[in-house]
Amino acid sequence: MSDALSLYLELGFYHIVDIHAWDHLLFIVALMAPIPLKAWKPWLAALSAFTLTHTTAMAAQALADIPLNKSWIEWGVLATLWVTAGRVVWLKGVHQPRAKLWILAGLFGFIHGAAFWSDFSIMVPEGAFTWELWLGFTAGVEGGQLAVVAALFVLRAILEQLGWSLRDTALVLGAMCLGIALHLVF
Repeated sequence: MSDALSLYLELGFYHIVDIHAWDHLLFIVALMAPIPLKAWKPWLAALSAFTLTHTTAMAAQALADIPLNKSWIEWGVLATLWVTAGRVVWLKGVHQPRAKLWILAGLFGFIHGAAFWSDFSIMVPEGAFTWELWLGFTAGVEGGQLAVVAALFVLRAILEQLGWSLRDTALVLGAMCLGIALHLVF
């Protein structure tokens, strides 16, 4: 593995698991909160759709330098958190197996990717963008998301042993994510 690929793999991973990546952490927790572990296809599809569109938005910015209003994009990120966490609260923490969460996650991935581009572009010198770096970053993002989901599932297993239902845990997590996202507006 080249040094550049290894570096961007690591950057992608820490882009997700960094404590300052509150937008991604809240989004992933709210998205995954009501989904049972055994329903691995919906949560894996949602995470993968988010990763693909998130990094595709970044690649499009790297190649086309699309002018974006940073303020509008930041509000868009907050809106993705409100919708995702609000959906959990609205549905009272109940998983909807027929819902196509991957579509929602994919659409929201574009917004999150656009928001990160200005930060990411500082790390990629002009003209230095390559598909190898993009793939490394994408793999790192997916790995980081899987680490967050694994931690979430461990937390849910612990709470289940303490008598919490999946529905109750999802509702509490969704409400917390929604409350934090609303607080960030002010």
